[in-house]
Amino acid sequence: MPALFFAILSEAKPWIQKTNAKPISHSGKFRIYQKDSMYITITGPGKIPMALAVSEFAHLFGKEERKKMKVWNLGIAGSHIPNTKIGEYFWIHKIKDYNTGKDYYPERILSSKIQKETILTTFDNPIAKIKNENRFQVLTEQELQSISLVDMEGSAFFEAASLYFPLENIAIGKVISDFLEATFCQQETVQTLIENVLDPLYQEWIEPLPWSTDDLFETKFWPELETKISNLRLTETMKHDLKKSLRFFYLRYPNSNIPLPNLETIPNIKSKQDLKLYIQNWKNQLHV
Repeated sequence: MPALFFAILSEAKPWIQKTNAKPISHSGKFRIYQKDSMYITITGPGKIPMALAVSEFAHLFGKEERKKMKVWNLGIAGSHIPNTKIGEYFWIHKIKDYNTGKDYYPERILSSKIQKETILTTFDNPIAKIKNENRFQVLTEQELQSISLVDMEGSAFFEAASLYFPLENIAIGKVISDFLEATFCQQETVQTLIENVLDPLYQEWIEPLPWSTDDLFETKFWPELETKISNLRLTETMKHDLKKSLRFFYLRYPNSNIPLPNLETIPNIKSKQDLKLYIQNWKNQLHV
């Protein structure tokens, strides 16, 4: 079952027309469209609406149904990537939340016909590189050096989706709509940008998940790993997040050994900060 999340109607409209999806009747706040086993949700702009919409949608399904669901967030984004053009599409392999400083690592679609990928930075406000009367947040030249694509929902989508759906089922893709000139795109322009990349993405979206949803990881590999790292004394939250990353690697690279950190250095971990750094470095190896 594939599901799509869009911030605004003009992003979603081409997909709604392509699938002939119709609004469903439910008790929630957000607009959800359905055609057979395909779902499209319009969340409204911003991190909070996106996170709430993902949660509301997820609660329409049981845990076993969610395991089999491919979950994507698509939409437009501003670009500060050199030599790019309006309408270019990128898969996102890393998201940085500008306000919290947290990093997230979505699935990289290696089999996609569209091979370009980059980093997305999520802001709480619209972003510009020049002063303007539209009250955009203006970034300095130094801040722009670390920016590729920008949006206002990506980090919230991924953080919320990863609470309900397997990490390996989640993906984010963005179409360049502007170069941070402090202007808003017209609805017709947004629709055209999405339409131009719809056909190849649609075929990939409706394809079944490329891995089995069996529980071999749960019954064999995770219990063995959990024993090896028992001395780390992870909190339940840290253990849950690490387990998702390990399962991601296991399903993505079924013929490879799961990379382990140097377990002999565990006695050198003296503080909570040391532990967080140790786990983060390990997770970085799992999201290659």
